[in-house]
Amino acid sequence: MALRHIAIPSWPASAPPRLPTYALATRVQSALQQAQQAWKATSFDAAAPPPPPSLISFTPAPTYTLGRRQTEPLSASELARLRAPLRASPAAGYAFAPEVLHAPRGGLATYHGPGQAVLWPVVDLRSPLHAHLGVREYTCALERTTAATLRRVFGITGFTTSNPGVWVREGDGEEGERKISALGVHLRRHVAGLGVAINLGMPVAGPEDTNPWARIVACGLHDRGVTSVAAHLGLAAAPSAEDVAAVWAEEFAARIGVRGGDGDAPAVENDDWKSWEQRLELDGPDDGYVEGQALQT
Repeated sequence: MALRHIAIPSWPASAPPRLPTYALATRVQSALQQAQQAWKATSFDAAAPPPPPSLISFTPAPTYTLGRRQTEPLSASELARLRAPLRASPAAGYAFAPEVLHAPRGGLATYHGPGQAVLWPVVDLRSPLHAHLGVREYTCALERTTAATLRRVFGITGFTTSNPGVWVREGDGEEGERKISALGVHLRRHVAGLGVAINLGMPVAGPEDTNPWARIVACGLHDRGVTSVAAHLGLAAAPSAEDVAAVWAEEFAARIGVRGGDGDAPAVENDDWKSWEQRLELDGPDDGYVEGQALQT
């Protein structure tokens, strides 16, 4: 038994850049969650093996999501500000109009887009295939997986605080704490959805037409800032989201007790995206994707 890894492809540096929508990832997540819930509804029929734990990894088109604490509707001017063209892709000369969506997680507003690795495990916390976890144990496992990945790939020392996510230090005191990875979880009958987002190379400073964080107070934390791996380490280019996702999958499999046939190394199996295009009945390779729009010169 292995952790099933479904990597949704993206082309953020192509001309034009081409990225999956948040809705496409949600469709994959819903299919996996429905399979988990359907098996649970059979009263754990021994004749039907339980679905394996899964992980969806992707880099979406620019998207602002609003959590359950966002009880007040956004004004027309606030929506227009969030949806204004954003030059978020490493491909010069292109911009996206960000989507604004509600997400079934706690918290307020956050952002997802190019330069980020989004990682959504879909696991039954009571599955017989791996360790049983409580809600707090599960969220801690997500944070520890992210911290271990940052340490293993980049040598970055991340830490946790009373606020969800993984943080790094870029100054003294609480004001010097910067969030490098966000966390948001949704659970239904012990089946998890959503997960973490690691900032790899997105802009975290500058004006609103290039820096998506300038348009919001991330997660409602007025006295904290955000950073990325590239900004924290002074890198000129964004690290590979695919490489980070592969390591994160291994670390996560180890923490929930998914092992290979030899019982030693964590087991991860990569799904072919072509099979998911057929399963979701996508209407061609462009279904579920958006392209950046060329800027007028």
